[in-house]
Amino acid sequence: MNGKQEDSEFGFKAKTGELCMLNKKERTLTREVLKRTLATAAGREFVVERFGKDGLKLATSLLEEMGVEVEKTTAQKPRTVS
Repeated sequence: MNGKQEDSEFGFKAKTGELCMLNKKERTLTREVLKRTLATAAGREFVVERFGKDGLKLATSLLEEMGVEVEKTTAQKPRTVS
């Protein structure tokens, strides 16, 4: 086992079926990137284009599992300014 195992608290299953663990810094980075991505219309659009609407739900769910309260407005379309 490597030293990284001791910091790891958050795991997920990769496409290959292996269980991957994230250390504290990796969790913080993942959380911040997802928060910023979901906070913008362009970020949400990217997630939907790349991963479909399920990807948006997955990102929201992941953040919630990581203890981040996600606003339900992230699923709304952006308002246009006149």
